[in-house]
Amino acid sequence: MSLKIPPLRRGDKIGFVTPAGPVRYDQISAAIERLEAAGYRTELGANALENHGIVSAPAEDRIADLMQFLHDDDVRAIWALRGGYGTVQLFDKIDFTAFSDFPKHLIGFSDLTAFQWAAFAKAGHPSISGLTTTLQMGSDNPYVNYGMQLLAGEIQQLDNSHLETPVTIVEAGEASGWLIGGTLTMICSICGTGFWPRKRSLIVYLEDVNEPLYRIDRCMQQLKLMGFWEKVRAVVLGQFVYGDDYFDVLPLIRPLLPPDIPLVANLPYGHIAESIPLPMGIRARLQTDPFRLSWPQYIR
Repeated sequence: MSLKIPPLRRGDKIGFVTPAGPVRYDQISAAIERLEAAGYRTELGANALENHGIVSAPAEDRIADLMQFLHDDDVRAIWALRGGYGTVQLFDKIDFTAFSDFPKHLIGFSDLTAFQWAAFAKAGHPSISGLTTTLQMGSDNPYVNYGMQLLAGEIQQLDNSHLETPVTIVEAGEASGWLIGGTLTMICSICGTGFWPRKRSLIVYLEDVNEPLYRIDRCMQQLKLMGFWEKVRAVVLGQFVYGDDYFDVLPLIRPLLPPDIPLVANLPYGHIAESIPLPMGIRARLQTDPFRLSWPQYIR
């Protein structure tokens, strides 16, 4: 059973952290100004704008920012400013069980995927995948308002009425299970570790960026060898972006899936500006006729 998360409403405080790669203020200023104009209070972690090479700051400083906001009752959401690389350096140094004691929104994307899976595995903590401040919080993303409604607990489903372009139904059907997903290569980075969720009956959504098809296939084959696909009850494919191209990964994934499970493609989710955010670490139901992904209220 996943935790209940307090809603994020206007007037609440958002704590911004940088658990992975470094970021400059000019890359995030438009997103922060947009959130403040909408009525949210914001606070940058003490080390959020540091630059320590391939990561923002030493691991202990990134953890300190996370823990400060986690223990601050005035902060209703912990929001990763960007992905990049580096959250894997924190795993053996952080007490993930603390997230079960202080449930609040955990918002991140890309490199944060593995961190969000670990928080779910260790604490049953749900997350929001998407809404990076460097890209997806741009004013031209039509799904920002959907994301803020999601954080406020005002939305419990996703269907074609929310999308600019309808999804593609590859295999019809219905399924229920744990909704979880994110960046494929980051998911595979924790395969076989103690941070891997042990849940069965999964509804999985996937995307990735700048990975050639053979690496995407390698990740999918790795998951096959782990017996992962046998636990999957439905798959939703986002965008697999490579430079200016979009890869069709259906020929890679279809032979790996159990027979007759629902398969949906072309969801506007991924390393693109117009990307819709999705919850993870919660129970959900998928149906394809018509397309509808729904979940019980997990925001109290």
